[in-house]
Amino acid sequence: MLEISIRFPGDFSAQPRASVRMEGDELPEYGQVWIWDMFYAQTAHALAGTETLHELREDLELWGVNMSSKVFQPFDHIRSKGHLILREGFALDETVDGDALISLAVTAEPKEMPQVEIRAGQTLAPELRAAAVVALAQHFIDLNELFAKELPLHILAFRKFYGDVAPESDPTSVESAPMYAIQKALEYFNSAAQGSRH
Repeated sequence: MLEISIRFPGDFSAQPRASVRMEGDELPEYGQVWIWDMFYAQTAHALAGTETLHELREDLELWGVNMSSKVFQPFDHIRSKGHLILREGFALDETVDGDALISLAVTAEPKEMPQVEIRAGQTLAPELRAAAVVALAQHFIDLNELFAKELPLHILAFRKFYGDVAPESDPTSVESAPMYAIQKALEYFNSAAQGSRH
């Protein structure tokens, strides 16, 4: 099992920052995007209909649109231009050790996709729950170039799912939206790979 802890300081509204810590089993690279997808879908469902979710989606989708056109550019160039910063003014800070905490348990059976359960933090303020989605994404972006290049496609697939298939308030979206995002990202990369062969 892997445990992911995201903590926020008491003065979060004045200085938006968070720490992300992982303990337990090593996570394969491809598992990161699935875990983020599951966490985002669960959070979107919990915050459905709120202004907080609207702002989170706006931030993510704006970044996703801008970044999606850059996924095949050299990674150092993308980083140097600041394109990997998900939310302006928000920072990861490993010294943060506040009481406000959201905790995720990630379990995986052999040959199956990991399961993500929010163990603590359901009672956190909506702004912190939304910020946890940003914090986990930023953490994985900083760790993994592949995640940074896949994430925009997943975000845009979520946007399409919530617009065309089912809203965040629909309980089925918690599992269906991540599957849809994985499928759409795979289709995109397959078609891009085929295009590059011609």
